[in-house]
Amino acid sequence: MKAPFSFFFVAALMILTSLSACKKEKSTTTTSKAAAPLAEAPNKQQNSPIAYVEVDSLLTQYKFCTENKAALEAKSKQYQSQVAAKMAQVQKAYADFQQKMQSGAFTTREQAEAAQLRIQKMQQEAAKLEEQLQKRMTAEQEKFNNTLRDSLQSFLKDYNKEMGYSMIVSKQGDNVLFADPSLNLTKAVIEGMNERYKGKKK
Repeated sequence: MKAPFSFFFVAALMILTSLSACKKEKSTTTTSKAAAPLAEAPNKQQNSPIAYVEVDSLLTQYKFCTENKAALEAKSKQYQSQVAAKMAQVQKAYADFQQKMQSGAFTTREQAEAAQLRIQKMQQEAAKLEEQLQKRMTAEQEKFNNTLRDSLQSFLKDYNKEMGYSMIVSKQGDNVLFADPSLNLTKAVIEGMNERYKGKKK
């Protein structure tokens, strides 16, 4: 039996380690009627054209991620149970076969061979089911990753119209050796994305 289903968010982390660079947009005029940013950043960029978002925090605090993670984990457990039940049937059939062989319950060689063929067919069906469910979960994971990537890029595109950064990068683990905390947009991005997600669910 293959390794059980396990869906962590490694794929999502890999997708988000390269956030879209947003070109700085210069406004020709500034008035008191200018639109307010979607979420308040620590400071509107002044000296640095680059800011960053902590991906780990996004994955644990963005409601879309937390809700869908729970749903994916529940579905994964359901699929694991289906495969485990199928494999249990195979193991029971094999144990019964062994017992009959030892007790001489098979009166002919043909009976034993027919029982073996039934067990082999059950094994093939169990393997096929596991493969199908793994493919189904992979498709669900890819759908999640694509939706997360698209929603993040869409938000940052709108957010950056006001903030004017030349680039917004992801910070995950130690992939960034040093970054001034004043460049951290994580809190503002999470708040803004949660508000947008909340609006879409209404």
